[in-house]
Amino acid sequence: MPRCCIVQLPFPSTREPDRNLADYYLDYDKVFRQLFPEYFIPSGGLWEMPLWVAHLTALMDSAGFESTFQDLSRTPAEVTACVEALLDATVPGELVLASPLAQNFRLTLDVARRLEAAGRRVVLGGNMAPLAPKDAVHLVHRGQLDVGFARRIRVLGGSDGGESEKATRRGLSAERITWTPEYRHLENYGGSVPLIRLNASHGCLYECAFCGDAWSRQLTLVSRDALAAEVDDIARRFPDTRLLYIGDKTFGQSREAVQNLIDVFRDRPGYRFIVQTHVMQVKDWVVDSMRELGVIAVELGFESADSEMMKRLNKLSRGLDHYTEKIHDLRDAGLHIVLNMMGGLDEETEQSHRQTLDWLSDNSDALWLFNLYNFVPYPLIPDFARLRDRIVNWDFADWREDAPVVYRPAHLTPERSWELFQEKVAAAHRIVRASTHDRTAPLTTAGSETR
Repeated sequence: MPRCCIVQLPFPSTREPDRNLADYYLDYDKVFRQLFPEYFIPSGGLWEMPLWVAHLTALMDSAGFESTFQDLSRTPAEVTACVEALLDATVPGELVLASPLAQNFRLTLDVARRLEAAGRRVVLGGNMAPLAPKDAVHLVHRGQLDVGFARRIRVLGGSDGGESEKATRRGLSAERITWTPEYRHLENYGGSVPLIRLNASHGCLYECAFCGDAWSRQLTLVSRDALAAEVDDIARRFPDTRLLYIGDKTFGQSREAVQNLIDVFRDRPGYRFIVQTHVMQVKDWVVDSMRELGVIAVELGFESADSEMMKRLNKLSRGLDHYTEKIHDLRDAGLHIVLNMMGGLDEETEQSHRQTLDWLSDNSDALWLFNLYNFVPYPLIPDFARLRDRIVNWDFADWREDAPVVYRPAHLTPERSWELFQEKVAAAHRIVRASTHDRTAPLTTAGSETR
């Protein structure tokens, strides 16, 4: 039986965390744990189980490979240390599969070069993989992990380096995912991560120009039987984890996927859920389904209060008043709203930033928490080709969502863009602090002091 090694590489830390963001997330943690006391921040390890390993393990099983797992997340982020560990764990001709992010992409390429020279065959996936130089690895996988990937792996010996799959057609896929992720390599994560991510569908049908998931182009549903089998396995391997994050990019795009979740958990009491969705999916039946399932918190993308700017970035919307109405509908239904708030976007202006701060102030009573990101031009976002010539920093260690942008925005300098992001952080922090004190406290406005 052919063998493969799935590897989680370490993440080099090249800078101290931004102080304002770090302070904000300390208060975020306090508020979050008032509602989810079982939540904790892992010390010295990954914050979340690498779910891609479970999916990849199942697919490699189906392709007839015997797989091993090397978790190097705690290994020093040095090429030699990683290469030595992988050479000890593999033999020439064996596949080594990795899914790097921006922060460890350069490390991954350096490790891959050494592994290739030693006769291993490296397969890269993930949202950074298309930037791998030609012939750097045996195969670049661009797309979802599915049976098509397993078929390609079977014939890998004939593949050319740097190859990528063809783009899929947009729409709801007629196929269903009938295989179940295999968690055997991840059992050591029991008790070391605070929640588990579960998908009833994969992909997204929206085409937001800045989104790292818009490349999927299709929505592929997980069959009810496969979903039930996965939940059974999670319950058996991780019995103490009762907080589940529904990883569907947009909860409610498929009634079938939502109903599958409700049916699978109907006789499994005690679980609580966090979901993410698009404001256009906040419909009465979706809200009712969230409550029936046991959803406690809902994440919504919120990039700007400037509706015209969002149209230019291809985010489907009925305008700011509609967005405002929907967050209040969710709040009135007893759901806690987390805004996934992004700064650093290409079309942002001083005026759009002020509109955003004003909207946050006006609607602070409906907002619970914020996940704060600064824009990174990942290669799989729809806007990458348009922005590529304006990228001024190709040191991938600096491609961080908690750091200044690495490209030239259309209307702001990179430095001014970062200042505006910091003002958003300050505004979010004021709201979160006020959630345990006086909700009427005024927010930071543009041009005023930031934390």
